[in-house]
Amino acid sequence: MSKKNEVMNLYNKNPENGAYMIEISLEDYSEIFNGWDASIIKKKDIEPELLDYLEQAGYEIPMDQIVEIYFYLPKEINDTDKENISITGVKNNFKAVLFYIERLLRKNYRRIGSYIFIGILFLIGAYVTRFYAGTITLMFSILIEGFFIGGWFLLWEAFSLFFFDSHETKQKRRVYRRYLNTKIFFKDNIEH
Repeated sequence: MSKKNEVMNLYNKNPENGAYMIEISLEDYSEIFNGWDASIIKKKDIEPELLDYLEQAGYEIPMDQIVEIYFYLPKEINDTDKENISITGVKNNFKAVLFYIERLLRKNYRRIGSYIFIGILFLIGAYVTRFYAGTITLMFSILIEGFFIGGWFLLWEAFSLFFFDSHETKQKRRVYRRYLNTKIFFKDNIEH
């Protein structure tokens, strides 16, 4: 079974536009946000479990597909003002997550550059020292080998950061960028 068929079984599709629907049932508007956060709703953090669920759904639904978020609440607590404030709060939270992702990527790129620069210096130092050294004592030989090991280790760390850690972070950034453009709806909590 293809990934797209598996996803179709996990998430409903909006028949009007074909968008995948991420559906969340709530008892109250406050369940969207972290109860420990004393900020105003527009600046509150999303409940960590909800954020994890949205992130996981973002990975499961192919990136080329449209996504919509639906919050289902009891009909008797409908409040358009709370809905609008909640939508703003959720979008602001996505922007904040993106800010931290971008900061992490910049930090990783600086580390990659430093590792490559220092690693190459170690390797050049080891080769030059070995080439120009006359008789090599045991301690001097150990020092040269240490430079080789350190240089190759730093180059491996740069490689690992670029191809593994940064790749995962870029995937996460794509998920949250998509969520910035996602429509959020509040619906009555009836059988859907």
